[in-house]
Amino acid sequence: MLKLYDLSINAVKNPAYAPSKDLYVGWKLDSDKTDVLQTSYKATITKVGCDTPDWVSEGGDKSIHVSVDATLDTRTNYTLTVTVTDNKGESATASVDFFTDIATEEWKGVFIKPKKHIESWAPYLRTKFEARSGVKEAKLFVCGLGCGEYYINGRKVSEDLIDPPLTNYDREVFYRIYDVTSFIEEKNAFAALLGDGWYSQSRVWGMHGLKYNDVCLLAQLEITYENGEKQIIATNTEDWKYKYSPITVNNLHAGETYDCRLETPDFADYNGDEEEWGSVVDAGIPGGELKLCMMPPVRIIRSLNAKSVTSCSGVLDGAWVVDFGENVAGIVELKIPPTPRGAQIVLRFAVTINPDGTLDYRSIGAFATQCIQQDIYIARGDAEGETWRPRFTYHGFRYMEITGYTDLTAFGIDPGLEVGVCYVMSTELDQTGSFTSACDDLNNLQTIMLSTFRSNYHGFPEDCPARERCGWLGDAQVACNYGMMNFDLEASYEKYIHDFRTTDESYGVWQMVSPGKRGCLEASPLWGCANVVMPYWMYHYYGNDHIVRSHWDQMEKWMKHEMDDAEKVSGDYILTRGLGDWCPPGGNYIPRRIPITESSTAVFFEIACMMDELAKALDLPTAVDYADLAERIKESFNRHFWIPELHRYSTWGACGVALNTGLYPDGEREALLKALLELMEADRYEMSVGIYTNKHLAPMLAEEGHGDEAMKYLFNRNFISFGTMLDDGATSLWEVLHMKMIGQPRAAVTDSYNHPMHSGFAYLFYAHIGGIKPLTPGFATFEVKPCYFTDVPAATVSHVSPFGEIKVDFKREGSKTDYTVTVPTGAVGYFRAGGMNERMGSGVHTFTVEG
Repeated sequence: MLKLYDLSINAVKNPAYAPSKDLYVGWKLDSDKTDVLQTSYKATITKVGCDTPDWVSEGGDKSIHVSVDATLDTRTNYTLTVTVTDNKGESATASVDFFTDIATEEWKGVFIKPKKHIESWAPYLRTKFEARSGVKEAKLFVCGLGCGEYYINGRKVSEDLIDPPLTNYDREVFYRIYDVTSFIEEKNAFAALLGDGWYSQSRVWGMHGLKYNDVCLLAQLEITYENGEKQIIATNTEDWKYKYSPITVNNLHAGETYDCRLETPDFADYNGDEEEWGSVVDAGIPGGELKLCMMPPVRIIRSLNAKSVTSCSGVLDGAWVVDFGENVAGIVELKIPPTPRGAQIVLRFAVTINPDGTLDYRSIGAFATQCIQQDIYIARGDAEGETWRPRFTYHGFRYMEITGYTDLTAFGIDPGLEVGVCYVMSTELDQTGSFTSACDDLNNLQTIMLSTFRSNYHGFPEDCPARERCGWLGDAQVACNYGMMNFDLEASYEKYIHDFRTTDESYGVWQMVSPGKRGCLEASPLWGCANVVMPYWMYHYYGNDHIVRSHWDQMEKWMKHEMDDAEKVSGDYILTRGLGDWCPPGGNYIPRRIPITESSTAVFFEIACMMDELAKALDLPTAVDYADLAERIKESFNRHFWIPELHRYSTWGACGVALNTGLYPDGEREALLKALLELMEADRYEMSVGIYTNKHLAPMLAEEGHGDEAMKYLFNRNFISFGTMLDDGATSLWEVLHMKMIGQPRAAVTDSYNHPMHSGFAYLFYAHIGGIKPLTPGFATFEVKPCYFTDVPAATVSHVSPFGEIKVDFKREGSKTDYTVTVPTGAVGYFRAGGMNERMGSGVHTFTVEG
């Protein structure tokens, strides 16, 4: 039987809310029959309660990114209905209800803030109202800057954390919509608790941090009654009051202080005391366009119990270190026994410890952020003990120091393992990839890469969760393939790519960091190329032509930026500026690292090829002939950097990128590959590639049948590698693999122990070990072309594509390898191994390859 599932709007599955314009929709099919393909569809969007659709689309086999060429009414309930027919003669229908956004002119309220601002002290804002009987529905439109919690009659509206996500607030501000129908009573109190978030971060990166303005709130609660009448409660300066909360200090980087003695238990109660509640004032407009946020919020995604609790000095000194066993991003929920009122418990966080067992703060970036991650809890004095967790911060840590702990039931009792629970926080991304194999090194690396990626996504892709927490473009573009093969990042990456545009608008040129105020100067080639690289791969992995079309002007603008730079610097299609191939083992100044001029020019060629491919595939207008541009870059690159007598370039990195992108001189591929392999062997497989060239080198070697050579340098225990990092006990990816150099002390190390950028190469787990690659956008057709790795005799690899799960299971015994491949309904695969090129319709297929 044919079924439809995962109806989506703008890359969000089964959405409750959606924009009223610029929509695209999609769906997945499932059938118990084999070789099933969609042959036709009819999709409609209709107002709830109406018979005539606002939009109708009919077509053939398209099921992803179907454009909606209609503008819907705002603040309206709609139903998306899809009916499809397949090649077996079966039909299926599914639908999803959604509510549309609010237009700028429909906001009835204003942004408000406390009349008296106290830096970093989180305020409550509250109003009271009465509702009539007969409530049909109630919708809350809300934007709390920097971030907020919202309560109606004492009940919290959602579990979203540090929301809305960071944007360039002068250009764009996000709001959420919540259904609060069940919250409404006859007499109501609506309250917000506001944290500094990103918008009002006033402590790190300067005297006033990267602050945009004071915390503020815009809210509109819209109640619709059964008779059609509406009641609107909106933020204004007449009906709203404020009072400061027990959160006397809050900062995303530095932590939170909570003083129980200042609690107002009835802050969200209609009968709550009015004393000490002051007037609010108009906060003005943050500056950016208000937009409905479609990317998922930050949530708690898992918990970790303490593995050990150790006295720092071994004596009763009142300081203990708690080890949670993994380096993650999140918060700790503190659980303390009966404690005197006013007692102060201090929690400090770090990712490593010193030899004497105390916290090592070097790697968490205090030298850059001028703060240590610290939470302070001032006790209430409850006889039964107390439980507390911070709201408006998160930490990068494995270890927590606790001081001030007191147990009144007995003197000298150490805290037990139950003293705290670590709650890991991340943008709520669905995991779409799974990889397990018979190789422990690959399995262990995959485990920590997944955790590291999640630790570095809190509304945007970060570089590290304990230090900078910045959206470095270079890190993001390198890791995007790995990210998209493991997680559903479509809506999140759409937001991030749009941040590139608003950054350009804010600064007048793209920055190394986006979004936000940090910027870090004009983007260099391997960073700014994210403008092209990320939309390109979104098109291939998700079939998302919408992001390419909507961002095409920015992509062309970046290409012009690079062409102008090359003309200015060399007049010969050579780029000389940049940071280069970041963080190879041994550091950025090792002689075997690819020269910056070569890496910058190589990526110039790579994105020119991407632009040419996209322009032709999508029939897009172009300012230049990108194929011709690519040829000119290639000719110049080889004239400057090719070593004819050696049939190669000077470094592994240059050779790997050239072989993977086609940059090498015509007719030289076989000779170049041979020369590269000889060079690697002569270097004893001592890894010399950073995040950019490793993304090309390792997959290229696998594709060429030299997966074993890739494994030799990736996990080389004789030199710095991922292998030595694993042996050093890593529970997350390190910023530099030589954090604990073999034979060298780590006394001066200040780099990050939680950095996802080195995962860029690891899409090969899916594309080369599993062999899963899209042949057409979105995996509508795909190939399974596994590469040989001696150390990987068996693996199970799966990826949930826009059509459903693709799964490859193989096991090698002797000279024979058995494969089981699952193809999702609506897609077609091709098995390409052992000389075979077998078409696979939907269903399960088995193959045996000899040799």
